Amino acid sequence: MTAQLDSIRDKVRSVLERANHPNTPQAEAETALSLAYRLMKKYDLDEHEMAKNSGRDAASDEIKIQNFEITGPYRVRRGTLLYTIAKALSCTAYRDKDVPNHQTVVMVAYGTAKDLFALETLFTAAELLALRTMPYGDRCYRTSWWLGFCSGIARKLENEYRVIVKESPGVGLVLVERAERARTKMHGDVPNLRNRPFSLINDEDAYGSGKRAGSQFSTGR
Repeated sequence: MTAQLDSIRDKVRSVLERANHPNTPQAEAETALSLAYRLMKKYDLDEHEMAKNSGRDAASDEIKIQNFEITGPYRVRRGTLLYTIAKALSCTAYRDKDVPNHQTVVMVAYGTAKDLFALETLFTAAELLALRTMPYGDRCYRTSWWLGFCSGIARKLENEYRVIVKESPGVGLVLVERAERARTKMHGDVPNLRNRPFSLINDEDAYGSGKRAGSQFSTGR
């Protein structure tokens, strides 16, 4: 069984390497990123079922915390991207506003170890894809494009989620329960959190362009 799981991990790495390679055509990169998402989710679900059937210790389902330090251009928008992906992976996250270094955005994510691994892997691939496809434009244009890209990513991952749940009956309840435990722990640790909009959309055309870029991932079937 370990050999089989190692094989799945190797396949995910190979798929993401193809998605991130500069010579990979855009359509193929989108397909590869979507396929990586499906593989990571199905890999975790299959292992969850094996654990349930074997009576293995549930320590792997414990909610953990991981900090993501984001620096460089568009760090706030990339933080929004991480938050968006976290919600699709049974995780949750918030931005730590107490960080004294304004050149660094720290996103604090909650989830199981495997969900956090999937979040880190998929976020890295998605932000590279975004930086690769972001069009030229002023700051206002690109800010709106990022917001649209995050919206498109959210819609696409929601569609992928529905397909996974449909293909694996009963899995939806497992994912919802994990997401709820992650939210409960986060709000227990930081009870005064408030949901706030990340930014206003100043350029509808840029937003639409970003949304199309984020939502055009193929199913990778």
